[in-house]
Amino acid sequence: MTVDLTADPSAHADDDRDRTTRARSAEAPSPAAAASPGPAGTPDPHASMPTTGRYAGHLHFDETITPVLRTDFDVEAYTKRGTSRIAVDTELHASQEPLREQERLALGVLHRMESSGLAEARTMLSTVTANEARITAFLATWLVDRHWQARALRDLLTGDHPVERPAPSRRPSRVAALRRIHVDRVQPLLTPLWNAAAGEPVAAGHMARMAIQEASLAAGLDAIARRLGGEAERVVRTVRARQEAAVDFFTQEAIGRITRSRKEAVVARLVLSLGSPLHGGGVPDPDLDAALQVLGADPRDRAGLHRARREITRLLPGPDLPDAHLLSLPRSGA
Repeated sequence: MTVDLTADPSAHADDDRDRTTRARSAEAPSPAAAASPGPAGTPDPHASMPTTGRYAGHLHFDETITPVLRTDFDVEAYTKRGTSRIAVDTELHASQEPLREQERLALGVLHRMESSGLAEARTMLSTVTANEARITAFLATWLVDRHWQARALRDLLTGDHPVERPAPSRRPSRVAALRRIHVDRVQPLLTPLWNAAAGEPVAAGHMARMAIQEASLAAGLDAIARRLGGEAERVVRTVRARQEAAVDFFTQEAIGRITRSRKEAVVARLVLSLGSPLHGGGVPDPDLDAALQVLGADPRDRAGLHRARREITRLLPGPDLPDAHLLSLPRSGA
C-alpha cells in the first residue's frame, strides 16, 4: 500500500464529512417529503390534527364520531376489586325457619334474572356496543359478579346441590315460547341490520335497559330481604350490596348518553319498547307477575320498583310507556 505523505490531511477529513452529510441526506426525507408520506400530492393527515377544542389531539376524529363517554364511575377500580363466591351456610339455613312458598317463588324469579347476565352480555357484545372499551371492561367483571349472586340465591333455594335449579312453578305461555325462539334464532340474524340502522347510539339503549334491570333487581332484593330472617336475610343483603356497583355504572352510562343527544335518547326509547327489562335475557319468566305481587306488597317496595324505571324513562322523549308487568303490582297493602 502506498501512502501519499504530501496530501493535506484536512482535505481527507473534509471529504469524509461531505460523504457523511450526503449519506444522511439520502436517508432522511426532505421536509416536503415528510409532509407527504403517501403518493405525490397526498396531504399529511397529522398536519390537520386539531390542536384546540373538544377534538384536540385526536387524529381522524371529527363530528361523525361520537366522543368517548366518561362518567364518574371508576371502572378500573371495579375490575381490580376482585369478586368471589358468596358463602352460604346451608346447614345453618336448613336449621332455621323454612322459606314460605311466596318467598321461594319471588327468590326464584330474582335468581333467574340474576342468571341472565350471560344472555344480556351476548346481546350487548354482538352489536356496536362492544366497541365501547369502558363497557366491555366493566362487563368482564360484572359477569362474574352476576354468576356468584345468582349462585347465592340458588343455594338458598336448593342448597349446595351440583345440578338442581329452582324451576318456575308455571309453564311458559305461548308468547314466552315464541319469544324464546325469536331470541335464540331470529335475533342473531337481525343484529347486523339493527347495527346498521341504529349505529353507535344503540349503546344508549342497552345501557338504559340494563340500568332499569339492575335497579329493579336491587329493589326486589330490598323487598324480599325485609320478609326474611337469619341466614337467608344475610345472604340476600350481601347480594344486594354487590348489586350496587352495577346499578351505579349502568345508570350513569345511560343518563350520560340519553342526555347528550336526542338520537341516543330516541334509540333508548326504541330499545325499551322492544321488551321489558324485567325479562332476563329477553324472555319473560312465567312466575314474574306472581313474584311482583309478593315483592310489591309494601308501598315503599312498589315505589322502589316504579322508581327503578322512572329514573331513566323520565329523561326520554315522548310520553312514558309503562311496563305492563308493573301494572300487576298490588294497588294497596301494608
